Amino acid sequence: MRKRYIEMKKKFTTNTYMKEAVKYDTVVTNEDDYYITIKRYRKMNGKFTLNINGKEKVYIDEGYFVVEITPLYENYNIRFYFNDKKEYIDYYIDITLKNGVEYKIPYYVDLYLDIVHDNNGDKNFFSDEDELLDALNKKMISKKDYELAYRVGNKLLKSLKDNKYFNINALDYINRFF
Repeated sequence: MRKRYIEMKKKFTTNTYMKEAVKYDTVVTNEDDYYITIKRYRKMNGKFTLNINGKEKVYIDEGYFVVEITPLYENYNIRFYFNDKKEYIDYYIDITLKNGVEYKIPYYVDLYLDIVHDNNGDKNFFSDEDELLDALNKKMISKKDYELAYRVGNKLLKSLKDNKYFNINALDYINRFF
């Protein structure tokens, strides 16, 4: 069951999982203990938005960038969003069961629970808690996995400002490769 779950929820960072994305360029680079994937979205069938506290916020449109950081020895994956003028928009964190590299491409195994940032008021909050609980109830994940998601998520919420991956200058990577 666990192996099937891992294969089902494995997300390669060079892929996009948005139906709105038609064409995009991708660059992958690695540092000591993490990988960075940079995407530039060239053609979209519509904007990718998220509803943050009742307001629709555009995260990806044509010309926008995503810088994704996949730490190899942590249980999360971070995305930083930039508009077509390379101006920072926001970040989003997926809590993961595991991260790794296959065929020289970083991946993470999504564990449903996410951390969303609302830069209006600089607040972070959990998202998709219902999906995490549903996965537990349907025995798609174990109680141990469920607890891992909250343990990692709560630790991140307390220490985001001190997290070394948030001190990476994502814009430098965009400028280096695009």
